[in-house]
Amino acid sequence: MSIVESLKKLVDPVQAREREEELRKKREQSQRDHSGDPPRFVCRICGHVSDDKSYCPECLADTMQPARNR
Repeated sequence: MSIVESLKKLVDPVQAREREEELRKKREQSQRDHSGDPPRFVCRICGHVSDDKSYCPECLADTMQPARNR
């Protein structure tokens, strides 16, 4: 915390509390945005589904593309 933030709390404690609440909400929301299923990839030749985006173990080639959500 900087000295300026400390002085803001002394001068206007209501606004400082509101500002802290906004910053806390932003921090929590950014953490929630990253949750979800990991990306899945499908081989365009054989249809093998995997988490590896560049290598198909069935075709032994670089034939993976992002899977469409169904």
